[in-house]
Amino acid sequence: MSAPSTPTAGSNTETMMRKLGYLPADEAAADLGCGKRWLLDGINKHGFPHTRMGRAKWLSPDDRAEILKLCRVPAEPAKIARLRRSTRKPARAAA
Repeated sequence: MSAPSTPTAGSNTETMMRKLGYLPADEAAADLGCGKRWLLDGINKHGFPHTRMGRAKWLSPDDRAEILKLCRVPAEPAKIARLRRSTRKPARAAA
């Protein structure tokens, strides 16, 4: 008789992380609307927040929100005003 099969350690870790709301890098990239390579570069080179379990990189909902804040580009009021002026059409003179 063979021993009952037990789940591998990797699947236990994945189940635990998913219950806590963590996503692996590829799913987190889709959630953020960016590419997986861009996200991994940000984690490896630019210090994006994340959790490592072995070689796997996991991102919590808080990590993903922080990445969105880090990458937010504030509006420049002068540039917006310039764009609005350039899109306006001149008023026609009454004939």
